Amino acid sequence: MIARRAARERATPASERLPASEKLQVVGPRGPGPRAARGFRVLLAHDARAATCDALALALESSMANVEIVDASSIDDALLASSTERFDAFLVCLDLPPAPLGGVRLASELVETNHPVVLVTRSLRWVPPDRPALLELPWIPPDAAPGEITRAIEAATSDCDSMVRSRAPLSSDMLRAQAVRARR
Repeated sequence: MIARRAARERATPASERLPASEKLQVVGPRGPGPRAARGFRVLLAHDARAATCDALALALESSMANVEIVDASSIDDALLASSTERFDAFLVCLDLPPAPLGGVRLASELVETNHPVVLVTRSLRWVPPDRPALLELPWIPPDAAPGEITRAIEAATSDCDSMVRSRAPLSSDMLRAQAVRARR
């Protein structure tokens, strides 16, 4: 069985925690037999201080079954997550600080590594002319309807070849790589 800590355990002080028997949530059997399918993972990179993409997250949850939305509020957070975890799609808002260049830079780096990207913007006029690859990406407004979101994600994922994407490095590989860079 796979067990993970309940979210409420992390949020409550140690003096108010439940007995050990109630602290773990049983997720499911491990071994032969039916298992729940892995959910669809989406990274939503946007300015967390602005409420612009809040409606998008709600519409995404209602448009797809079994979706996990990971929120990234900076370029560095999004790049770290993309290099260490596997995502099925990336929604990059051009309001990501420093707007619009933050979102443009993140989207460009993700496209260069063959990740499926959907731009979140009201207009493509914010995309600089020196980034023609971004002009060909599917895009949606922050208040997009669930059907629009699904079509944009389908368009983005159909363009990416999953065989080309590299596997995320193991944590020990990442630590070793950072140590080498620090010595130079």
